[in-house]
Amino acid sequence: MYRGKPQYKEIARAPVSDRRNLVISKCSTGGYTIAQQCVLKEGEKETYMFYKGAISVKDLEHLYGVRDAINIAIKKVEEQLEEDKAWDDAISDR
Repeated sequence: MYRGKPQYKEIARAPVSDRRNLVISKCSTGGYTIAQQCVLKEGEKETYMFYKGAISVKDLEHLYGVRDAINIAIKKVEEQLEEDKAWDDAISDR
């Protein structure tokens, strides 16, 4: 069994705002983490800081579940945007 402080190896990173990233990492104790990272800019220098409260994901199968949930959320938001646009178009045609 692994002893000591867990180590994290970054797998993927995606910006979620101007100053924040979502980072997915593999954990040395097993599983994966999904964490929020803050990007602090001081002139040309960038400092990266992780927020407390990362999400632990047990294994690859559960990481697929996270992917599926994000895909469902994207689809629902896209559908809502299309409905909103259709509603706006219908009102402006009057």
